[in-house]
Amino acid sequence: MSEEFKTIANSSFDNGTPIWLYTDDYIFGMVPVDANGDRWKEVSYTYAEKENPLYVTERAAELSFQFLVEEVEKGVSFYVKDLNVILIKEFTDSIEGKSGPEKMKSFITELIQNDSKYSNALPIIKSKDEIGSLKNKI
Repeated sequence: MSEEFKTIANSSFDNGTPIWLYTDDYIFGMVPVDANGDRWKEVSYTYAEKENPLYVTERAAELSFQFLVEEVEKGVSFYVKDLNVILIKEFTDSIEGKSGPEKMKSFITELIQNDSKYSNALPIIKSKDEIGSLKNKI
C-alpha cells in the first residue's frame, strides 16, 4: 500500500496542482486526473489502518470540491486549532458560481498561496519539491 501511495504522490503534479494535507493521523489529497480538472482522485492514507491504510476513489470535480471543503472544514480543523473556517467558508462562497474544475483549482490555489491567512500552521504541501516529506510520513 505504501508503494502505491508513493506512486500516486510522485505523479500527483502531472495533470495540474493537487492538494495534499496531513495530520498526525492521516494524509489527505485530491489529485487532478486530467489536465482540464474534470475528474479528481481522492487519496487518503490513515496511519492506524494496518490492513488497508490507503483509500483511493475518483469523482467529478463538483463532487470532489464538496468533499474537499468538508475535509478542510471538519477534518483538518479538528487538528489545526487556529484554522479560520469562517474565512474558508467566505472564500468558497465567493467561487460558488464557477464550474467544478474552476472551484477545485481556485480553492487549491487559494489554500496553497494564502495558507497563513487561514492558519499559522496549515499542514499543506505547497509544491512538487515537498512531496518527499509527504512520502516520509508513511
